Amino acid sequence: MVRNRHKIISIVVCAALLLCSFLALSFSVDATTGDTVYVKVNNGWSTSSIYCYMWKNNGGSGNENHSWPGVQMTKVSGTDNIFSYRLTDDYTKIIFNAGSSSQKTEDLTYTGNGGDGKIYDLSLKSWSQYVEPTTSATLPTVSTSPTASTVSTLPSGAYTVYLKNSAKWSTPKCYMWNSGSDTNAAWSGVNMTLVGDDVWSYTAVKAFANCIFSDNGSNQTVDLTAKYGYIYDNQTKSWSIYDTSPIRIKSFKAVPSNKIYTGMEVVLSAEAESSDGTVSYKFSVNGNILRDFSSSNSVSWIPNEAGEYTVTFDFKDSAGNENSRSLTLTVLSDSGLSTPIIKKVTPSDSSYIKKGEASAVTVNAGGGQMGTNLLFYKYVIVAPSGTQNTAYYTLNNYYSFTPTEEGEYKISVFVQSSDNTTVNKTITVTSTGGDIPTTPTDPVYQLGDVNKDGVISVLDATYIQMYLAEYSGYTVTLELGDMNKDGVFTITDVTAIQRKLAEFS
Repeated sequence: MVRNRHKIISIVVCAALLLCSFLALSFSVDATTGDTVYVKVNNGWSTSSIYCYMWKNNGGSGNENHSWPGVQMTKVSGTDNIFSYRLTDDYTKIIFNAGSSSQKTEDLTYTGNGGDGKIYDLSLKSWSQYVEPTTSATLPTVSTSPTASTVSTLPSGAYTVYLKNSAKWSTPKCYMWNSGSDTNAAWSGVNMTLVGDDVWSYTAVKAFANCIFSDNGSNQTVDLTAKYGYIYDNQTKSWSIYDTSPIRIKSFKAVPSNKIYTGMEVVLSAEAESSDGTVSYKFSVNGNILRDFSSSNSVSWIPNEAGEYTVTFDFKDSAGNENSRSLTLTVLSDSGLSTPIIKKVTPSDSSYIKKGEASAVTVNAGGGQMGTNLLFYKYVIVAPSGTQNTAYYTLNNYYSFTPTEEGEYKISVFVQSSDNTTVNKTITVTSTGGDIPTTPTDPVYQLGDVNKDGVISVLDATYIQMYLAEYSGYTVTLELGDMNKDGVFTITDVTAIQRKLAEFS
């Protein structure tokens, strides 16, 4: 009898436990009133206004939290892109949106969690348990001994933040704080220091949890979580790790970087410094080396075909440290282009010419495909003393002059199409009475491109003939003009260029 009584009691207890478990489960799933739901806006939506639209399973008027697009969510303090909404009823369905039908999620199912909070990641399209952001930055442990100076014991740059000034602010400032009474300075903060290549830095004397970058108080960012050792781009509005390599890359660029056409000269340049030694530079395009490691930090590249190209800038210092950067450039064809373009001017900018010797200015232009399809050229040469030539438009894409002074000559080239649309380019060259300095920054040309205009054409064959006839102003190097590699220039080299052109056609 006792055994049966124990058995009955056990059954009752198990039933009670089962009922309690069911009730607890029902509560945690259905009792969503008072829960806080979060969304992480990391998929490119505008973050100016984020909304939460919720409703119950049975739908219909009165079963929603608000008419579309819902209730505007609150940005979580100390974050860039997390927003919250506290539920006022037991809603089970949800749509996050940026106030438009083009920026919204699909219908999502929301299950309550007793107010702990769940977060939906727009990029991953998944739910997870929400974790409160830390209230202070994670930094190296610093001695707080009364006999030690807190600042002096910090690792160098431990509290440094960086700003990529892509938006071209005139006076970048950084305002940092832990609370209203614990700030780095009065608003709008402290002037940042230019590092180079539009990168600015600010080093705080201690850890601050939050920061705002601004242009002397205007164009300010939202409240940001301070990320030490990171760089914030004020145009893309995003953080990324700042390069802390021993080789610090200050700049890398291509000029021009857009509206590049076949046969157009593109100047690639870079600048870096190393704490461990002298920096050498290497330039490659689609894996093909234009110039191997050397002290020269620029090189010219002339693309012959349209398409996308990956330009790689490699850096190496004398201690063996390495770093690299890359750019993607789009090259267009100028076939049928109505607007005239200047692809290249020879001599190159900042080069040298010889005083008292004829110097030829050559222009490789394109476009102008309208009307007569002709291009007209004008050359304005300003001597160091300020005197200049009398310039007229001509059909000749070259102009010869003899510098009579030493110093800087300014050469302005104008190219005009038949509808009078005009483009121009100005270069500066230095006339010297001594030897012309040789540098490794001269452009890299193909064999046969004797006039150095970036393309092999009938003009190159004509150029050699003019050189052979000893016309003034025509110079040819064996490296470019000796087509058959016999060590001399002859009419055979002219024929070789013509045959090469026949292969192209």
